[in-house]
Amino acid sequence: MKKLLKKLFGPIENENETEQAHDESLEQAREEDGKVTPGARENMDPDHIKIIIVSDNHIKKNGLISVVEKYTGEVDYFLHCGDSNLEHDDPVMVPFITVMGNTDFRQKYRDVEQVNLPNGEQIWINHGDRYQVRAGVDVLVEIATLFGGKPSIILYGHTHVMDVQMFEGRLVINPGSIELPRDGGIRKYAKLEITKEAYQVTILNAEDHSVVKEFEFQK
Repeated sequence: MKKLLKKLFGPIENENETEQAHDESLEQAREEDGKVTPGARENMDPDHIKIIIVSDNHIKKNGLISVVEKYTGEVDYFLHCGDSNLEHDDPVMVPFITVMGNTDFRQKYRDVEQVNLPNGEQIWINHGDRYQVRAGVDVLVEIATLFGGKPSIILYGHTHVMDVQMFEGRLVINPGSIELPRDGGIRKYAKLEITKEAYQVTILNAEDHSVVKEFEFQK
């Protein structure tokens, strides 16, 4: 894995310095962009956190509007894994914490977002296009743990294919595409519920919000 990372990004001489530089560059990008990260829902229960995860709408808005209308006031975060192709100040994007996708050419998003949850866990979000996610999530997870602190949850998009798994002790989720699926024709998104005991992931049909598949992982 280290050899692959060096091939992709060059030698990592001092990982602590690299991580600090990475964090500083992200913060500078945030300041330059002038983008304010949306906050969490007020009065959330840290023992039962609810999150909506979407990705790859590619300028189409209907799916995003539908999930925001359905879940506003019910969930604590709306997270977007990239390729929205919409500006950060577009009204439909305002509720979302969003990362840059490979087709987000002029949008003001960062490559990585980290969400620190009130239960002490951390979510790391990246579109995934730079980390060979079509071949697996091993590089993505390695990068997240090198540069992202200690995330317990890693989110990505790009493939337009749903993926939910525990990998090296971390929950990894790709919600699939909410508009242009490549895994069966159903437009999908994910709902993640986090309790003290478990992660519950529900993949939902963006058309009617019906359940497509459910997963539960004990902590």
